[in-house]
Order: sequence, then structure tokens, then C-alpha cells
Amino acid sequence: MIFDLGKSINSTLQNLFKKDVTDQGIEAAIKEIIRQLIQNNVGTKCVTQLKINLDSKLKTEELKPGINKAKWVYNAIFDELVNLVDPKCEPYKVKRGKSQVIMFVGLQGAGKTTTVCKYANFYKKKGYKAGIVCADTFRAGAFDQIKQNALKINVPYFGSADPDPVKVASEGVEKFRKDKFEVILVDTSGRHTQENDLFNEMEEIVGAVKPENIVFVMDAGIGQSAEHQAMGFKEKVNLGSIILTKVDGAEKAGGAISSVAITGCPIEFIGNGEGMDDLDVFSPRRFINKILGKGDLEGLAEKIKDLKIDEREIVNKIKSGKYTLKDFNLQLQQLMSLGPLSKVMEMIPGMGNLPISDEGVLRKMVCIFDSMTEKELGSDGEILKKETTRVTRIAKGSGTRPELVLQLVAQFEMMSNLMKKLGNNQGFMNLLNADTSKMSASEKAKLKQQATGFLPKNVINQMEEYFK
Repeated sequence: MIFDLGKSINSTLQNLFKKDVTDQGIEAAIKEIIRQLIQNNVGTKCVTQLKINLDSKLKTEELKPGINKAKWVYNAIFDELVNLVDPKCEPYKVKRGKSQVIMFVGLQGAGKTTTVCKYANFYKKKGYKAGIVCADTFRAGAFDQIKQNALKINVPYFGSADPDPVKVASEGVEKFRKDKFEVILVDTSGRHTQENDLFNEMEEIVGAVKPENIVFVMDAGIGQSAEHQAMGFKEKVNLGSIILTKVDGAEKAGGAISSVAITGCPIEFIGNGEGMDDLDVFSPRRFINKILGKGDLEGLAEKIKDLKIDEREIVNKIKSGKYTLKDFNLQLQQLMSLGPLSKVMEMIPGMGNLPISDEGVLRKMVCIFDSMTEKELGSDGEILKKETTRVTRIAKGSGTRPELVLQLVAQFEMMSNLMKKLGNNQGFMNLLNADTSKMSASEKAKLKQQATGFLPKNVINQMEEYFK
């Protein structure tokens, strides 16, 4: 598993900070990381280049006065791990206000149809008008799968009983263009191997619908074979980007990602589960940060931005004493909409390895809120502590125990007190609204200094990349 590889590498890197750093210690750490990469199917060519780059960097760059040697070595290895998965080119960017045809190609079993629906869901949530055309007339059940998922995510779809995939694709694209859809996704047939029939059909559809972007969907489980597969498709059509699926459960995912990077095909997304929200934007630096357990604050910020949460309004409500159980309920449901709690925690520095309580408890809390009256929801919880008959009624109505109702009230109070304290901390407010990508080095240093006033040291250390 890719995250197991990340944990192993991170453990090796953290050992650098536990003792005096010697040349022998650095060499041993590099050898161990190379062993771990090879063991996880990363190609010899990639690993050899990583070793050459590291040797050159560590021998030619001088250690500046005042810089921790372990940190210097850590940063050098981190940068080379980023290079390992970086194709050094950008994928196609979807534009607003114009119809764009995005065609999906790939072998059968790679998860192409599911990925098309995830892609549609991703852009729908960002406010784009998206539609799906099912031009896979080869696989029985392809249209039913599109229909089922499209209804689930509330995205329009087009299909036809006509056996000609070129005709179906053309008609569907024409319909969505006429209705001024911005993101028109065309799902095409797959095959078990790279057959001529597949390539011929693919080229005919390209000629008919003239896509702005062609996305190659590939199973990360094929490992190093990804390079050969990507090049085979790239030679036939102008690939704009690649999506790697099943990354969360593939033992050879590291090999697949590094092999794709060699081809120069940009990786646009990676699939990390079966849910419609389990599609992550791929950024080499953010990806390495995440698998090393250093979180992905940028990715978390993007997810929260999609929810259109006004953090300042929440803090102001708490500071003015107007924060209610109804507000807490809304935040809880927004948190659940981000996806599985374990995956959200992985995006927060220092939180990825924490044991996560049963997510069923969160759903029980929602049931408790649903059993409250408007008066109770609009309160600060004191009314429930004073009138125990209300607690009994809510517990019975939600199918839970009175203790769980009181536990929810206690968590509400704890959250309210914490946010009230942080809301009065200017450093926290600055961090909440910071866009470090637009900040100078001195501004980042100042922000980091402010953050040390309210965040634990281990979390600050995990956020080093955020302040770089």
C-alpha cells in the first residue's frame, strides 16, 4: 500500500533527528529508502536517478550556518521524492463559460466509468454545468452504471440503444453543447488489451467529437507496466492527462505513479476509494507530504472552500455568545460531507496516524439533533442539562442513550470554548485566512511564529512544508 510505503520512509527520515548526523548515517538512510522504493515496485531507472541526484546535491550544496543538518538532508530527500512522481507538465485546465468535451479512454477494468462519474461530481460541486455521454456500447451494463451513478450525484446523462459508439458520442455531445453545458464527459469502450479495435474506435470518436482533452484512466495496481501502457495510448491520441485509480489499495501504486511521470503525461487526479467524492487532485509535492503523514492542508482548504463555510462568521457567533446547537449540527454535517473522517484526518498534519472513533457515532449525533425541538437547537445546551426529561425524550426519539445526548452537549461546549479562545488569538485568525502560496518568506516565518502560540510543537514540525 502506498501509505505503508510512506510510513516506512517517514520512519527512516525521522531517525535522522534522533542522533548526530554522520555521512555514514546519511548513506544508510538513503540505502534504506531505496530498498523500500524498490520493494514497492518503483522502477530501477527511477530509483537510480534519485540516488544520482541525491549524491550530487548532498556533495555540492554547502550547509549554511545555523541550518540543522538533519533537516537539510530531510529536505533534499523530500525534494527528490517529489521529483520521482513529478511529470513536470500541467494537465488540461477546465475553463468556465465554454463547452468543453473531455473524452475518457482506457483498458477494461481500470474503473473508467466510475471515474467519469467522479469527475462529473468534482466539477459539478465547483459550480460547472456537467453532463455525461455513455458511448461505451461494448460492455453490457455500462449505461446502467452511468445512469445509477449520475442519478446519485444529480448529473444529466445521455445514452442510446444504437450500437455505433461514434454516432452515440456525436449525438450526446451535440445535445449537451446545444444546452450550453461546460463540461461534457464522454465515456468510451474499454478492452482487456490494447487491441487495434480499441484504438480504431478511439480515433474515430476523437475525429467525430473533437475533444478539448483526452483523459487516460489507468489502474494503479499494474505498477511499472504503467509506462508501457501510457506510451501506447499516447502514440495513438493526444493525451491531455492521466487519472490513476485504486491508489489506496494498490501495492504497486508507487511504481505506477513514478512510471507515468517518466512518460511526461501529467497526472490530473488519483482515485482513493469507491465513493463519488474519492477523487483527489494530484500535486506531486502535496502527494508526498500526504503519504509521509505531513497532511495536505491545501487539499483540505479546497474541500472546505467547496462547502462555502464562513469561518469568521462562526468565530464571531462564538465570541458574541450566539453559537448554538443548531450551528454545531450544521458544522457536523459539513464535516461528514467532506468524506470519511479518517481521510479528512490524513489531510491534517500530525493527525493521520491517530485512532479514529467509530464514524457511526457521528451519524448517531445527527439523529440526536434531528430529535430536538427548534427551542433546543437554538440554545447553548444549558436547557438540556437543567431539564433531564428533555434528554430522555431526545434519547428515545433518536434511538440512543441519555448519556450520548449529554456527551454531545459536552462536546459542543468544549468546541465552543476552544473556538472562543482561538477566536481571540490573532495568530489563529491569520492562519485561518492565510494563502501561503502568495506570501513572502518573511511573512511565512511570521505566520509560523504566531502559530507556535496555539499549536503543539509536533504539529508545527509536521507543517514545515506549509511554511516553506
